Amino acid sequence: MSAACELLEGNDDLYGLGIRIGIYLQWGSAWLSLLLDPESAQGVLDACSVTLFAVTIATIIAATRNAPAIEMYIMLQILLGFPITVFSSFGLRLWLMSPRRLQKFVIQGKEVWQHKQEQRRKATQRKKLQSMEEQRRRANPLLDGLQQRSDQTSRHSKWWHKLRLVWRDYERWTQPPPLPTYVNLSNRVQRNRALFQQYRGTGSVLRGPSYVLPFDDPLTALSLLRFPGLSWSGVLWRTTIVAIIMGYNLAYWYSTDGHGVQEPPSLGCGPPTAFMFSKCLLDGSIITLGRATAVIIAVMVVPPSYALILVAIRILVYAILFLCRDIYFWVSPREPQSFKDIADKMNGVLSRHILAVGLKIESYSSINPDFIVTSLDTAVSIERSIVDLLEFMSAHGDEDSVRLTDVIKLGVSLGMGKPVKRQQAGNDVSKMGKPQIISRAQTMPIGWSIDRSTPWGMATMLKTFCVVWNLLQLGSIVWFITSIETTIRWNNIQGVNTIDSTGQLIPFVMGCVSASQVMKKVTLLALGRKYPDWVDTELEIQDSVDGPRIGAIRRAGADTVNSTPNPAAKGHAKFRRNSC
Repeated sequence: MSAACELLEGNDDLYGLGIRIGIYLQWGSAWLSLLLDPESAQGVLDACSVTLFAVTIATIIAATRNAPAIEMYIMLQILLGFPITVFSSFGLRLWLMSPRRLQKFVIQGKEVWQHKQEQRRKATQRKKLQSMEEQRRRANPLLDGLQQRSDQTSRHSKWWHKLRLVWRDYERWTQPPPLPTYVNLSNRVQRNRALFQQYRGTGSVLRGPSYVLPFDDPLTALSLLRFPGLSWSGVLWRTTIVAIIMGYNLAYWYSTDGHGVQEPPSLGCGPPTAFMFSKCLLDGSIITLGRATAVIIAVMVVPPSYALILVAIRILVYAILFLCRDIYFWVSPREPQSFKDIADKMNGVLSRHILAVGLKIESYSSINPDFIVTSLDTAVSIERSIVDLLEFMSAHGDEDSVRLTDVIKLGVSLGMGKPVKRQQAGNDVSKMGKPQIISRAQTMPIGWSIDRSTPWGMATMLKTFCVVWNLLQLGSIVWFITSIETTIRWNNIQGVNTIDSTGQLIPFVMGCVSASQVMKKVTLLALGRKYPDWVDTELEIQDSVDGPRIGAIRRAGADTVNSTPNPAAKGHAKFRRNSC
């Protein structure tokens, strides 16, 4: 960059230091969370989608206000960094992060492929049988017609006339009957459909792709790619965001009005520089590479986006039709309902759903509803607390004393979610014992264990692929961070390396909280593998006069002698621990 070039004052509300750190932390924490806990994929992808959508809208607004090309390049790196590193529409990257998941994905793909091939084989056999039956059905009238034609023309026609008539009958038998002439639109549609089926059934090139591809319906392939636990509404939402980013990426690299990558530089300045494994000018071959990459991304994004958008439009049309029908039923005149009909409906609802109206909400509050707190009660409570503290400190060495490790075990038990029941290995179901209860920490892909029946070569290939895939994900995160930071430094962009605005503080705090949540999850996983004997615990909550309290900590399936609830309590309930 020339010395006479003025320094560029960056927009700290777009890519300030706080925003960049928050996004970097979100990339790393999302990757680690998807690797260790695939059940949290829905929440992780939802959080990433909110951040990505906000950054996308801000980038498009800044582009419409003629922001510098180098700033839009930095924002484009942030936008593309999400789908390339951690963001996923269908959850395909989740299948590829662990050998166990990849093995399951491969098995499902093989089953779907074999089922599709079996369907095609049966369809081909059915068409052959139908064709043979049709030929047999039409052959009998042909022979009768030939005999009748021979009897009629044997006395009055020459031999060539007989041969011409026989050939006409043969053509009439072998060729399909002509389609009738249709007049209205619906019949024309049926006629075109029949022509297409006839043309498709002759073995033309239109039939080729349906046999090359494993699926005739694109939604079947998309359903196979979707990771379990991800909702279709989330898939549509994330696909829409990726499609918007794809459109802006094409507009940036192919813009010819001077607002994209070909924006003329400022007075006294040369072309901006960017990171491409080295310091490169943002022109010439770099623009060609960016355009080629944009086209490749568009080819990958457009087909699934188009299929999902068509399905969403159809669902929306159906919803509008249902709404119009309900409005019509609502405004249409009808006979007024009698009191008996309404009462019968209400009684039917009340008989199935009991309304707990008599619950005492005040008993669940730590504040007296009458707000009568005397000084005597306060003094007694303080004295009792001091006595309890002294008793707790003097209980060292007692067999019933609670240690810090016990508290950690309880926290791990309550924070690891539901235990997983794994059936013991064996072929004979009658010889199997009870299912083994293991913690969720033991089912995480930390050990990268797969089915033992898998051949050694296949297992090695799966593990190698997953290792390479995760290293590529980490490398892509490092690459985007390096690209963004070096681009800012090489172009002397000022005012974006401090956290001094509210707009930067919000994403910075969100990134820090996301990283802390992942660190908590990693800690719980490590402690859960250290204390696997606390996986089948239950927390018993009892309703007492003073409100709910922890009655006891029980083992699931323990003896009734040790798990008898307190009869003095008004009620009890067992709550399994919730997922962290």
